[in-house]
Amino acid sequence: MGDMSTQFGGTSSQDTPTVSATWERGTENTPVYAVVSAVAEAEDADPVALPPLYEAIDPEALNALLAAEPETAVGTVAFRYAGYDVEVTGDGDVSVRSA
Repeated sequence: MGDMSTQFGGTSSQDTPTVSATWERGTENTPVYAVVSAVAEAEDADPVALPPLYEAIDPEALNALLAAEPETAVGTVAFRYAGYDVEVTGDGDVSVRSA
């Protein structure tokens, strides 16, 4: 599993926890895996208990856009999933914050 940490801070008046995770090209730790794992950590739930990711975004497209070769990968994809604002970068970072 990717590295994950919970951080507190932000620009809003109410600090909300952010779960951070990472993914890596060419491994089983794909962007989709990192997103589901990070949201499961934020929810303190088993990943299989979460709603299907495809209800928020096309998982195959997410992996294809971000896990492509670095010169063709997009910079950042942001979306809402299971009540969380999710941001995934082409550099391998995932940030999950309560919406």
